[in-house]
Amino acid sequence: MGKKKDSPTVWHVLGLMTNIGITLAASVFIGYYMGYYLDRWLFHKTGYVMTIIFSLFGIAAGFRAVFSMINKILDEDEGNGGNKG
Repeated sequence: MGKKKDSPTVWHVLGLMTNIGITLAASVFIGYYMGYYLDRWLFHKTGYVMTIIFSLFGIAAGFRAVFSMINKILDEDEGNGGNKG
């Protein structure tokens, strides 16, 4: 009998996509709320500069985390020439 080619299951792919979405959303929300509370503390409800800056930091951190997650998965797959079997 021939070798069975191991492919990622539907649950594995679904888990990866969910992890990517949650990571990106959490990074953006954390950055936004950090900036929001810094604005309230430093500028007393008149400024929005820190909210914008920390939102951009959150977006950058989220994309960095997602790209490193994807690169880690791709590096694991390339070790066997793309085949896990």
